[in-house]
Amino acid sequence: MAGVVASFCMSLDGFVARPDDSVGPLFDWYTAGDVEVPMVGYPITFRVAPASADYLRSFLDSVRHSALVCGRRVFDHTHGWGGNPPGGGAAFVVTHRPPPSDWPASHLAPFTFVSSVASAVEQARAAGDGSVGVSGPDIAQQCLNLGLLDEVRIDLVPVLLGSGVRYFSSGETSGASLEQVEVVVGSGVTHLRYRVRYRRS
Repeated sequence: MAGVVASFCMSLDGFVARPDDSVGPLFDWYTAGDVEVPMVGYPITFRVAPASADYLRSFLDSVRHSALVCGRRVFDHTHGWGGNPPGGGAAFVVTHRPPPSDWPASHLAPFTFVSSVASAVEQARAAGDGSVGVSGPDIAQQCLNLGLLDEVRIDLVPVLLGSGVRYFSSGETSGASLEQVEVVVGSGVTHLRYRVRYRRS
């Protein structure tokens, strides 16, 4: 993975989660196949269709030495992944609130709490191999608005959620366009990968 990459499962009507942050059927393809793909740095094994397995392995291998940037909403919803963020590397949480008071000190070790997206991305680049994974649609939107997002990945699932949390919701993206890099048709999901191009003044 090169640069700053956002990757989300998304419904056909543009949502990455329901209003309560649950993902409903968006993750069903992770368990709908026969090929096992272990998650990097996290004790989960996916079972996906062959085409998705090849795509997923390549993506997970690319994030093996990257750092993570997420928002406080994602951090709280996942309970900080139990102190073990995806990818197994350093994670930077964008928030104006302090860490949870009831968290064990050992769980805080991989996490750094910072107040701005730009600072989080800069620190994440330095902490890993220069590549950064983005978790949370609001953080992805901010990275896009700041000209920091290099790649957008969408695991497009053929369902309609009707309402919820959108991948991108702001209109402040006129300086960016998407260049198609890859399309992989899986079973119950289509994997889309785009390079972000910015129009510089």
